[in-house]
Amino acid sequence: MKEIEDSQKKFYLKKFQYYGDSPKSLSWNDKNSQYIRFRKIAELFKYEGSNQFSVHEIGCGLGHFKEFLDECQESISYSGSDIVLEFIEMDKKKFPESLFFVENISNDIELINPSIKGQDYYCLNGTFHTKENNSVKEWESFVFKSTKNMFNMAKKGICINFLTSYSDFYNNNLYYGDPTQIFNWCITNCSRFVSICHDIPLYEFFVYIYKENFIKEKYPEFQKYFKG
Repeated sequence: MKEIEDSQKKFYLKKFQYYGDSPKSLSWNDKNSQYIRFRKIAELFKYEGSNQFSVHEIGCGLGHFKEFLDECQESISYSGSDIVLEFIEMDKKKFPESLFFVENISNDIELINPSIKGQDYYCLNGTFHTKENNSVKEWESFVFKSTKNMFNMAKKGICINFLTSYSDFYNNNLYYGDPTQIFNWCITNCSRFVSICHDIPLYEFFVYIYKENFIKEKYPEFQKYFKG
């Protein structure tokens, strides 16, 4: 995992040094493409209504999802983490009311900062896209370990996204997830309460995974369908 962390730091820091506080530093084309993704991530919170809840963003970059949530006036306690120190330093200046951490989500879970753990929701946007020169096998090990850690830390659920294997263009430096493979892995290793959204113009899909106890609370009239 160290090789992946080093390659990712180098990739994003180079962009940040060139573009500054811009979507391009996070490898997005523009704010519009960024926000269509943010709106899909926010669908993770569909059960909340006006309730207050917490979300931790993995790979928070320059805090643009935090800006999006503030614009929506959501009742959310937000925190974020990233492996790029320079991102986190800027985030702390931009959003002094929120907590930010330098952390690698693919570390063994017992080594992850305890302050990050136990939030209601975790989300990740784009972190699984750019594999660079890492092998597919190495990258998928990183993807699945990170996803498992996110799910284990969450109280309610998580959202992750991928470039889709159903694309008309392929770049060897990018990772294209097979929706069927990802769905099967999530069902087997996390929870049967999984949904996949593959309905935006971008060649990407979003995966939502919820804790069984959380869904059980939302459907009190269907208790016989739950384990305990």
